[in-house]
Amino acid sequence: MDTFASTLLNHNKMNKTLILALTFTTLVACTDSKEDKYQRIVDLEQSDELNSTEGLAKLAKMHQDYGMEYADAEANNYLYAAAQFYYYENKFGDAKPLLSEYIKRDDSTERYRNAALNLANIYSVETDFDNSDQLITAVLDKEIPTPAQWQQIIKLYQDKITAKIDVKPSDYERLSLAFVAVGRYGEATSSLDTAITKFPDYEKRNNLIYRAGFVNWEFAKNTDLAKKYYEYFLAEYPEDDKADDVKQILNSGMLKMSNEEILDMLKGKGN
Repeated sequence: MDTFASTLLNHNKMNKTLILALTFTTLVACTDSKEDKYQRIVDLEQSDELNSTEGLAKLAKMHQDYGMEYADAEANNYLYAAAQFYYYENKFGDAKPLLSEYIKRDDSTERYRNAALNLANIYSVETDFDNSDQLITAVLDKEIPTPAQWQQIIKLYQDKITAKIDVKPSDYERLSLAFVAVGRYGEATSSLDTAITKFPDYEKRNNLIYRAGFVNWEFAKNTDLAKKYYEYFLAEYPEDDKADDVKQILNSGMLKMSNEEILDMLKGKGN
């Protein structure tokens, strides 16, 4: 190898070494510690920037980055905050992955239920009602929703029924359950009645009729309507396991009794 070629090769090697060293130094300088990132969030939260739309968006992005990078309690708080910010800004594309990640981490608190139902709503907007229904099931399996969350569940099932996409009897059952939870007993009965009429071959149709009677007896205090559904139940399902109980309700006058009178009657029967 001639001297010029050797010199050029050594020069290139030195350049590559220098570039790699500078790159490494730059990366180290740009890599903030967890404490640095946390402090920048705190500083922004205490600054006047939050009085502007841009400042709130900047904070949401910082919350998002911190929340997705770490998995401690503070990170979960930031992840939830960012997800909720994007959701209520109708930026569903940004909110969706954050909500999905958050509900993997937390499955018990009210915030979990909020996040799950908001994600269910995003799926509903996308007409992905199967995933929406699965999230609602997860919520109902954990804790009793708040009144506001029940209202959200009502809207989700009403949207599905309106869209007429793979509507099932269970959708009307869930809708009825939510209506009862918020004291809308007439609408609860109407939902059950629709399912009873629209799905004559539904394997649990007997339970729908029985429940319509119970809702009107126990909650709506509409004993005439309760009697109507109980009589309908006996006419349609005389061999059902609950038939004897329904007969007792109708024949003993329990529909007109107070809870105390029913208890006294049952005690007397037990003796």
